[in-house]
Amino acid sequence: MKTISSSIIMLLIVMLISCKPSLDNENAVAIPQAITSFQQNMLDEINLARTNPAGYAELRLKSVNDESADNGSYLYMRNLAPSSALSFNQTLNLSASNYALFLAEKNLMGHDLNGTPLKRAITLGFQGCSIGENIAASTGDSYDPTLDSKTAAIHFVLIMIIDNGVADLGHRLTMLNPTYSTIGIGYSKNPASTFVNYNVQDYGGL
Repeated sequence: MKTISSSIIMLLIVMLISCKPSLDNENAVAIPQAITSFQQNMLDEINLARTNPAGYAELRLKSVNDESADNGSYLYMRNLAPSSALSFNQTLNLSASNYALFLAEKNLMGHDLNGTPLKRAITLGFQGCSIGENIAASTGDSYDPTLDSKTAAIHFVLIMIIDNGVADLGHRLTMLNPTYSTIGIGYSKNPASTFVNYNVQDYGGL
């Protein structure tokens, strides 16, 4: 797929589980933030894939499958049972946004560079039982929500579902995991960095 192959892309995944987050920080409360158009567009795109995987396959993956560049995602989505839609979690939104900014400013890629995903969320008051984190970054303009937030959301979700080069398909599995009920979405841009556009997705089970 031309849009994917013409830009530098980095993907990272991690899953951490704990059922005692309140023992670490009982009183922390996330500061409410307005939902950006990119966050809303990405939530809509992820929920389309979760609640109507066959429809998502036809809409987003058929043309990629026709080019034999879908990494098996077209048939996978065609045969996947629907799962429930995610809702925003304010704490995870803030945690993901903070971490995307950290990665972009420091020109880094990794999950544990400023605390683990779970620890970062707990520090802000997350009370859930599990966190799965996807990170993607790309130099491509189609991944830049300051140019077009909907197009960027579509492309970030698409590369994670296709998950080329990831043997365990971890990004796809995390995004579509039916045990998750909430999500936080972060984005930051640094034109002076290696990957320019940084997206962090933190999935929570409550």
